[in-house]
Amino acid sequence: MVNRKLIYFFGSYILPKKMAGVKRLQKEYRDLVKEPMVNCLAKPLEENLFEWRFIFKGESNTPYENGIYMGKICLPKEYPWKPPKIQMITPNGRFRTNGPLCLSFTHYHPESWNPALCVRTMLLGLISFFYDKDNTTGAMRSTIDDKRLLAKKSIDFNKTLDEYRILFENNELEPKKVVIIRRKKVTK
Repeated sequence: MVNRKLIYFFGSYILPKKMAGVKRLQKEYRDLVKEPMVNCLAKPLEENLFEWRFIFKGESNTPYENGIYMGKICLPKEYPWKPPKIQMITPNGRFRTNGPLCLSFTHYHPESWNPALCVRTMLLGLISFFYDKDNTTGAMRSTIDDKRLLAKKSIDFNKTLDEYRILFENNELEPKKVVIIRRKKVTK
C-alpha cells in the first residue's frame, strides 16, 4: 500500500517536505514543454526532479557557433526559497567544466536570490553571461580558435555521455546530416 502523502513523479516517490519545490518544478517543466526556449532544451532527471540537464546551441557569428553545450542545474530541496548550483559539462572555452559557476542567481550569492526566478530565467541568464567576457568563479580564458575547435567537438563529446544520449537523443538543436547518394550511370 502506498503512503498517500507521497507524490509519484517520473517513476519515483517524493517526500512531502519537498512539496513546494516539487509542485513548482512540475509546473516549470510543463511550461518548458508547452513553450520551449529558442535553441535551448532543459529536462529534469527521471529519478530526481531537483536535478536538471540542459543543452543550448551556440549562436551564429560567435566562436561558439553550432556547438551544443550541456550543463546541469542542481536545485536544493528548499527550492524555490534557496538558489541552485549550476555547472557546465561540455568543454566550451568560456566556463570550466564540472565545477560550480558563480552567477548572481546561484548558491554563491544567496543574498541576491529571488524565488520568482525559475529554470527558464536562470538559463536565459546563464546563456547571456556565456557570451559576455566578464570574469567570475568558474570562468576561464581561451582563444577564439580554441572556442571554435571546442564548438566543433561538442556534439561528439556530448554523445559520449549517457545523460545526453538518454535525455537529448535526436534533439532539434543538432544539425541534421544530409547524405547524398550518387548512382552510377549504367552504360550498355
